[in-house]
This record gives sequence, C-alpha cells and structure tokens, in this order.
Amino acid sequence: MDLPSRFQRFIEENNLVQQDDRILLAISGGVDSMVLAYLFWKLGYPIGLAHCNFQLRGTDSTEDEVFLEAWAKEKNIPFYSIRFDTEKLAKERKDSIQLLARTLRYDWLENLRVQESYTSIATAHHLNDSIETFIYNFAKGTGLAGLRGIPTKNGPIIRPILFAKKSAILNYARETKIPYREDSSNATDKYARNKIRHHLVPRLKEINPSLEETAARNFSILQESYLLYQERVERFKQEWVAYKADQIYISIEGLQKHPETQQTLLFECLRGKGFHHRQLQQILQQMQLGKVGALYYSESHRLLIDRTSLILDLLQKVDDNSASIRISRETHMLTMSGGMLIFEKKKGRPNSFASPDRSAYLDADKMIYPLQLRKWKAGDVFCPLGMNGRHQKLQDFFTNNGFSRFEKENTWLLVDAEDQILWIVGHRLDERNKIIDSTNSFLEITYLKDIL
Repeated sequence: MDLPSRFQRFIEENNLVQQDDRILLAISGGVDSMVLAYLFWKLGYPIGLAHCNFQLRGTDSTEDEVFLEAWAKEKNIPFYSIRFDTEKLAKERKDSIQLLARTLRYDWLENLRVQESYTSIATAHHLNDSIETFIYNFAKGTGLAGLRGIPTKNGPIIRPILFAKKSAILNYARETKIPYREDSSNATDKYARNKIRHHLVPRLKEINPSLEETAARNFSILQESYLLYQERVERFKQEWVAYKADQIYISIEGLQKHPETQQTLLFECLRGKGFHHRQLQQILQQMQLGKVGALYYSESHRLLIDRTSLILDLLQKVDDNSASIRISRETHMLTMSGGMLIFEKKKGRPNSFASPDRSAYLDADKMIYPLQLRKWKAGDVFCPLGMNGRHQKLQDFFTNNGFSRFEKENTWLLVDAEDQILWIVGHRLDERNKIIDSTNSFLEITYLKDIL
C-alpha cells in the first residue's frame, strides 16, 4: 500500500479527522512536516500551516520561514508564522532552550487554533520518533505511560503519520519531489535524542533489522496494557483517595493493603506533581515507621505524612500564613482562602445557636474594633467556650482535635484590636465574648466554607 493510502487509512482507523474539520499543521520545513503537509493537501483536507521561527540557526531560520511562506502561497494554503528570541528568553527564565521552545510552540499553536477556528493541530511525528521517545523515557525514568511511545492523539493534537518509518517518508519525498529544508542541528550530537538516533538505534537495528515493525507491535501491546493498568489505578483512587478543596488525601491504610504495588500506586497518585523516585521510597519508609508530620517538597507541591493519610497541598497556599485582614464596624462581607464571612449586627439575643463550624454569635457591646482575621502563631492562647474561663494553648487545641499541619496553617482566627482570639473560624468560640443574659445586641458571623 502506498503512503497516501496508508495515511488515509490510519486517519480513519484512529478517528483523527471528522467531516468539516479544519487542521492546523505544525510545520518546520523539514522532510517530515513537508510530507505531512503534502499528503493533507493532496487528499483535499482543509488545512493551515503554522511555523515557529526560534531564530536559533542564523540565516537558516529566516530562509526556512521564507521557503514555507512561498510554498503555502503556491498551494493556496493559509500560512501563519511567529518569531521568538529563544536564547534570550531561555536565559531570562533559566530554562533549557529545547524545553522552552517546545512550550512556546505548543502554547502559540493552541492559541492560534482557537483564534482561527481550527479543529485540531497535526504534528509530523513518525514511528522512529516514537522509538526514540521510548528509549529516552526508559533511560531517564518514567512510569508505564512513558513507555507507550508517542500517543496518536492527545487532546486537540493529532499525529497522522505516526505509523510511517522515517525511511518511507524520505523515499516518498524523493519520489514525489517534495521540497524540504535540511536542519543542520539534526546532524550533531548536542541533543539527547540525536545521540539515540545516531548511535543507539543503529545498534538495535543490527540486533533486529525489523526494529520499527517490532516497535509498532510492542507499542500497541503496551497501550492495551496501560489501559488495563489505568483501570486498576482508578479503582484504587475511587476507594482510597479523597479530594477536599485544593488538597488530596491518600489513605495510608489503602497503600498498606497493597504492599507489593504501593510504590506504583503512590507514583500514580502523585503523577505530575514533581516528586521523584527517591522521594517516593522515603515517603513510604517514613509512612511504615509512623513518622507523622514528615514533609516532602517538589517545586509545586508539598506532601505531609499525617495520622491516617498522605496529604498533598499546593505550595502557594503557604503564602496565606502571613496574611492579615482588617475588619471594621462597617464590614458586612469578606472573602479569604477557604470561604467567605458575612457579618450582621442584630438587637437582642439569638433565638437559637448554630454550630460553631458555621456561625459565631458574639456580644456586640464587648467587641473592641478593629477586628482582624489572621493565621495562628506560636504562643496563641484562648479560653474555649464551655471550659469556664480556663486558658488553652492553640497548639494543644489543634493537637487534641487531630489537626494536620496543613489544617493548622489553613485555619483562620478572628481576633479583636487587642489580639484576643474571638473565634477559631469554623471550629471553636472563645468564652469571653459569649452571649449572656444581659446581652442587648450581638454580632452574627456566618461562615460559608469553600465557596470560592
């Protein structure tokens, strides 16, 4: 079967393009993307060409752009291009050029797709790219997801020539006289993928000359295995993982019930959160030893070993620790991380009292303004309602009520102008401003939790 027929069949078998779809092609000018563009054009699909000029190869980068614009004009195909000063941006952001270029490219393509009403973005990844991805992920360390090669479809991104070997693409370009640009950087060993392409893959083909065909079958098997694997992971999450506001609670009991697979299950629960293999091992070791309070950090998250759960939290939430919100007599409503407070001053005494996790009732005549909403600090004490005026350290209150470290950090305190605690918001009132028989007016504070 010739390449255009295989191309059409692959699209149909994998349901990549629907009737009336418009496809935006990510095009570099190299042989792969030019063959992809030619196949779409030859078969009459509505397409547009999108090119990123990263300005990394001097005049070659400019000539690539000029070449592509001329070819698109000749074929009457819409052409879009953008230029990035990639080296400068990489230095400013302290990022690798390759990773930054990939981010810039896909962000721009997605914005362009939406703006110009394209249905999908097609890239020119082929079977050899998938093999290189497998080897790279295997060498760097990854879960089963990274060993399936490159997916045929990922959201709006489709890869219609993923079935094709590089040699078949080159042969078709020569036979059909499709023009393309050579990228000199592909010949160097500067990048890890080039080392795999130039040195490792040829050795593997010495062992198995049909490497690409074998890899294609293996990728199919691995994909099916991954689907079965995901079903098992999802069953574990449904039973043992809870989501509360911005936090994830992973049951320690659940992990311990699966001793032979607990590291894999934890890996999947923390996927994409930045924790590395050694940290997973340490977390599980400390968990088995019952080391409550141990904290582990990634660039974006932190994980706490609590009594019954591993609690995952966004690092940005720590910023609330220094937050302070002023409350005047005129304040009727305020929002903060975790919810909203509504203040209502009323005459007389309440007819009934709601639970302190939802409301606070304070003697209005005893209030010393301005009030303040803040987080707890070392040395805080209060007089818990119902304890006959006895003082208790806030730290002891937290401990006695089983607060995790994250819960302590995320708890708000309502205090008066003298920094006396009035209410541990959503938990316990202080004795000193309670409603008594002689109360003439009161402040009702309603706590609407997690509405933001």
